[in-house]
Amino acid sequence: LGRDPASFEQDADVLDTWFSSALWCHSTLGWPQDTRELQTFLPSSVLVTGFDIIFFWVARMVMTTVYFTGEVPFRTVYINAIVRDEEGQKMSKSKGNVLDPIDLIDGVTVEELVEKRTYGLMLEKQREPIARRTRKQFPGGVPAFGADAVRFTFVSLATHGRTLNFDLNRCEGYRNFCNKLWNATRFVLMNVEGRDTGLDDAAPRTLSFVDRWLLGRLQRAKHDIATNVDQYRFDLAAKALYEFVWDEYCDWYLELAKVQLARADAAGDAAAARGTRSVLVRELEATLRLAHPFMPFITEELWQTLAPLAGKSGDSISLQPYPQADFGRVDAAADRQMALLKELVNACRALRGEMNLSPAQKVPLVATGDRATLEAFTPYLLPLAKLSGVEIVDELPASDAPIEILGAFRLMLRIEVDVAAERERIATEVARLEGEATKARTKLGNEGFVGRAPAAVVAQERARLAGFESTIDKLKTQLGRMSG
Repeated sequence: LGRDPASFEQDADVLDTWFSSALWCHSTLGWPQDTRELQTFLPSSVLVTGFDIIFFWVARMVMTTVYFTGEVPFRTVYINAIVRDEEGQKMSKSKGNVLDPIDLIDGVTVEELVEKRTYGLMLEKQREPIARRTRKQFPGGVPAFGADAVRFTFVSLATHGRTLNFDLNRCEGYRNFCNKLWNATRFVLMNVEGRDTGLDDAAPRTLSFVDRWLLGRLQRAKHDIATNVDQYRFDLAAKALYEFVWDEYCDWYLELAKVQLARADAAGDAAAARGTRSVLVRELEATLRLAHPFMPFITEELWQTLAPLAGKSGDSISLQPYPQADFGRVDAAADRQMALLKELVNACRALRGEMNLSPAQKVPLVATGDRATLEAFTPYLLPLAKLSGVEIVDELPASDAPIEILGAFRLMLRIEVDVAAERERIATEVARLEGEATKARTKLGNEGFVGRAPAAVVAQERARLAGFESTIDKLKTQLGRMSG
């Protein structure tokens, strides 16, 4: 500048960039006056922020608030992860890899996305590479996932890590989860509207072991979700909700409830029908309240229709009490029965898979084991395992068909087997699996891989090898039986 720097004089009235931000906790509430807002909101409870401004902002807020008011402004600081793209790159305008959450919610065409990513660039030469990369990455644009799916995606990714690699496929998966909850509610409404859902507690109600299992399983979900939210493990809370809704309520209970309602209606058993319908609607209503903080819009919409059928009323699901776990409703005997039923169904499905049966093909099951248990489970096994019948015998007939063994139970599908073709199929599968097992052993025998790869990756590879070896042993046993 042509002047001696020593002649410069610092302005005495200039404050640090973060000075006004440091005063936020009390200055925004009317301080230095003793306002009602100051009395109500200072101190508060939780501050949510990023790890990159802990010293610049968080520490300074604590220091200035304590200095001027004598109050610690908050006791808990929740640190958000920094969201990066799927390749782990920080999202920035200059890299052209930013995704606007509004575009994830409402959808955006590829040309609109290109325009957004190339608008206002500091370096014009970046325009073409960014446009080319965007068109390659999103040739069809970004579909509309909806607010609930996007919200649940970020909740499920809210680990305690410092960075979060965002993957668009997760949004698609959780949009499917929203659809699953919607369709489950539609099914329940179809089966309970205009029917007796047990609102009259004086009316007799019979609960099967399946109903009692579901009641207990929901208590565990309530406990797990509340515990993880209290500990700021929102990812684990989302996981507990997802697993209960998708794996337990939808995949198991709804399918079993169909069987129970059909049997109760056919037998004219009003108490059994009332019991199943009451569990269907009341536990779904509780599930909607569990899910509401994670998916506020779809749960509000569904609750408004479902709540009256469950004996609930109110202007909004947001004003309802959050579900509390009651472990007195857990039935250990029902849990054991349900666990055994699941194992038997999965064993039948495994047999179907081994024999390459079409999902539409129904075949008879031959089984040995406790007769009373098998008879009680038969109505459930028929539709869930796609069986044409269940024959309970003292000893399985001699056959080349594969057998599944579960404790004292032995299961076999009765179908005609082309022995030569089946032997060839099994031998081919054994050869394929042995090739995969050899690759896994080679990888695990590489000290460089074992030493440098993350422990979880090494453990996963060992689990894959164990799975290959277990399946090979089973197939070789089956092959030996057919050859003998």
